[in-house]
Amino acid sequence: MRLFIATTFPSEVIGALTDRVTRVKSKLPAASWVKPDSQHLTYAFLGEQEESIVGKLEPLMRRELAPVKSFNASLRGSGFFPNPRHARVAWVGVDPPERFAETAAAVRRAVTEAGVELDRADFRPHLTLARIRDSWPPACIESFQSALAEFASAPFRVDAVTLYSSRLNPNGAVHTPLRQFALA
Repeated sequence: MRLFIATTFPSEVIGALTDRVTRVKSKLPAASWVKPDSQHLTYAFLGEQEESIVGKLEPLMRRELAPVKSFNASLRGSGFFPNPRHARVAWVGVDPPERFAETAAAVRRAVTEAGVELDRADFRPHLTLARIRDSWPPACIESFQSALAEFASAPFRVDAVTLYSSRLNPNGAVHTPLRQFALA
């Protein structure tokens, strides 16, 4: 089974973001836009794993997340990976980034201890909005950034992370929650 661990966001927060993005999307070149109902912040992508990993991971996740306190957050800011000039991913930021990073560190410790090898990339807290195949002209980069420059979602509570299975199909991935782990 294909697994990842993530935080999802309240529908009203994603709805407000979607409204903002919709205003500019038609003015931008082609991109693969993430569907609003698939939006999540991934702490760890485990890839294909045996089903037995779920039982092994459960106590490790509970232990590592026990000292991580729940927190209030919001979506704000935007940008591109790796950078605006060579944009491949368009994203919106999360605030406070250090609290998401603390949560990710705990999740990644548990996953690593369970024997799953993770990518070595630094965790950069963000919500992916689009994957860009062909470069966008500078004016389009500016349009995207301008559309989200003043965006700040309503505050929401992050009080758990979820282990999901992800099944790929022609209409996009289907994410099924398997276990939820509470923050303190």
